[in-house]
Amino acid sequence: MDTTGNPQRRHFFARVVKAIQAAIGGTLGVVLGGAIVSPSLKRREERWLPGASLSGLAENAPTPIALRVVREDGYSQIIERRVVFLVKTGESTVTALDPTCTHLGCRVSWDAETRELKCPCHGGVYDHLGQVKSGPPPAPLPTLATRIDGDKVFIQV
Repeated sequence: MDTTGNPQRRHFFARVVKAIQAAIGGTLGVVLGGAIVSPSLKRREERWLPGASLSGLAENAPTPIALRVVREDGYSQIIERRVVFLVKTGESTVTALDPTCTHLGCRVSWDAETRELKCPCHGGVYDHLGQVKSGPPPAPLPTLATRIDGDKVFIQV
């Protein structure tokens, strides 16, 4: 029996095996690459929730507003309650502040007496627009986009 075999036949089978491996590798690359990249390419849904009436907000004083945020989680809906501070800064301008302290994530509260937003955890202090006045917070409070439609203030979440 001839153990050397036909060299052309061996090269043909080697090319067939390499082609199959390339097809499998390409298919895995497309599937895994798509799974990794597709969430970042997905367009984020804009949701504007009604916050408060513009006329009901005090000038330059944060007003806490509770928002009801509904999100899908598989087959069920989850309803989250989220609080934001609305600050009327002009005749028709409103700033929405996320009350999460930028130091360690505690919730800040408005102290009307000292006119400051204070973090109860580590003594962080912010002014009425969320800028750091003192303490350990490394950055100002995050803001959310707002728009005004008539007398109603809408907040983008």
